[in-house]
Amino acid sequence: RFRMLETLREYGYEKLEQTGEAVSLRRRHREWYEALALEAEAEWISADQLDWIARLKREQPNLREALEFCIDDDPAAGLRTAAALRWFWTSQGLYNEGRRWLDQLLARQSGPPTLEWVKALYCASVMANVQGDLHTGTTLVEEARALAAQTSDPMMRALVADADGMLALYRGDLARACSHLETARAEFSARRDRTLETSVLYLLGLAYGLSGSTDRSIECLERVLAITEQRGEKMYRSHSLWALGIAVWRQDDTDRAVQLLEQSLDLTRQVHSPRFAASSIEALAWITCERRDYARAATLMGAAESLARSVGGAVVIHSNLLVYHQNCEQDARKKLGVEAFEAAHRKGEQLGFDAAVAYALHQQPSSTSARGSDGPPRLTKRERQVADLIAEGLTNQSIADRLVISPRTAQGHVEHILAKLGFTSRTQVAAWVAEQARD
Repeated sequence: RFRMLETLREYGYEKLEQTGEAVSLRRRHREWYEALALEAEAEWISADQLDWIARLKREQPNLREALEFCIDDDPAAGLRTAAALRWFWTSQGLYNEGRRWLDQLLARQSGPPTLEWVKALYCASVMANVQGDLHTGTTLVEEARALAAQTSDPMMRALVADADGMLALYRGDLARACSHLETARAEFSARRDRTLETSVLYLLGLAYGLSGSTDRSIECLERVLAITEQRGEKMYRSHSLWALGIAVWRQDDTDRAVQLLEQSLDLTRQVHSPRFAASSIEALAWITCERRDYARAATLMGAAESLARSVGGAVVIHSNLLVYHQNCEQDARKKLGVEAFEAAHRKGEQLGFDAAVAYALHQQPSSTSARGSDGPPRLTKRERQVADLIAEGLTNQSIADRLVISPRTAQGHVEHILAKLGFTSRTQVAAWVAEQARD
């Protein structure tokens, strides 16, 4: 896949403006990418999931252009597109980017309540909650609830129930979580919305497991496994194996728990999800500490915390599990001593995604997995600012507006960054920024 130089792209835009057809062509471009996002969402729970992830990664520049155009031209279309991309964004840990687009589009939305409006609020709440921003998550749910109350649309109410249940789950209010999630599950199942049904079944399995209702937890999680295995899906299968691993470990079946967590981590590696890799590696750290391999447990904790930090979240996002993290760290520090613990922890922090997963699975990492020892390429202060904004998903025009510089100056900075880092795409720059954040 070839990359067009920013200077050529800018020249093309200027020529397009001169034709008088720029707006109509950008609308056609936006319509095409809206359709692409909706198709990806419809086929998310399928054997094509990894192909969709790869395709959406390649199409990120076009998707960003389409969303940027929607802000002023058609916010409703932008909300449909952004909500459909929620699955992709969460799979890759792109919470900051997803929230930024949703925030901008929601700020432009007005008029009577619509399903796409409520769905966008629901998606924004989900991503805020995963990052530990429960205050914003609550505000978004309240907005969605107020809109849904003005209608009799059962799907709107189901999305609000799902968001309410998820918020309660993160807060540790498990009875409330189960009640709301069951309400959502009934509607999603009736509508045969396989993606939302799979998602809520996973959350229900986790909520029931944390509340001690192990049989109901296993029933939900095995249902997810049946759906995902039949269709060749990876993401929710990995999530459910993780939740099942936690459940059986809490029942003292440690060997089975390790097997499930390692299966989950192997699938997560295929999806390349830092957020969920962090969860599996963290759980393996608890078990490793329980088995008295304290140095390895500290290294696993460091790796998990680094991966979670790279996507803007805490390593433990469910309050009911925080005690295991605290006990693991306390025991490892006590047995190793502060200096040895910190050294082992730093070792884990210095692993990249692939090396961290390989270490957790007792595998030999590839030669390119670990971070190089020569240090990151040197960017100027301004180039680093631009790189950070690229990682947030901003276009050249948005970068120029944010930094109060001309679009051509922003374009020049982008070209210099790509050249210095030896990259060919903005997506690679975003990944590099996330990697540096772990150091």
